Amino acid sequence: MTFVYPSTTKAETIHFELFDQNGPVTEQSYPGKFLLFSIGYTSCPDICPTTLYEYAYAMKQLKHADRIQPIFLTIDPVTDKVNRLNAYTDYFDERIVGLSGEIKNIETLTKQLGATFGYRLNGQRIDNPEPGMGYTVYHSAKIYLISPERELIDVLDYQVGGDDLVNIIDEHIAAAQ
Repeated sequence: MTFVYPSTTKAETIHFELFDQNGPVTEQSYPGKFLLFSIGYTSCPDICPTTLYEYAYAMKQLKHADRIQPIFLTIDPVTDKVNRLNAYTDYFDERIVGLSGEIKNIETLTKQLGATFGYRLNGQRIDNPEPGMGYTVYHSAKIYLISPERELIDVLDYQVGGDDLVNIIDEHIAAAQ
């Protein structure tokens, strides 16, 4: 039986200016690849490790894993320095790229994706967290699939499950060929 997964979003061209351990990264940094994108932070207790586990599972099962670039964007750049971010993503799968950036650039991209995040201290929202403040982080829990043309083509729940994630990605890749 073949599953048909309708797209949950309209195609919107995605642009970003972020960085990894080697320097600047933009939407053009992975030519010809689909981007499997999620946002989060390294000390997230449940959403982020579940998502990255599903990424790792999918990368092992996909028919054309070489056509996918899995990306995890930190929304807590104050705490998640690039070396910490890379250690975290590498734990799940070395093919997962950890990205960071200036908060304004992270906000620009999350708005394009329809994602949300923020920070709280003593129950109150704060806009400019600083190291050592003891703030908490909250964020939406979605996985975004972006085409090689940098159009947002699907938005999935973070608990989609590894097998369904594989089926959805494989169908998008097959439709693009």
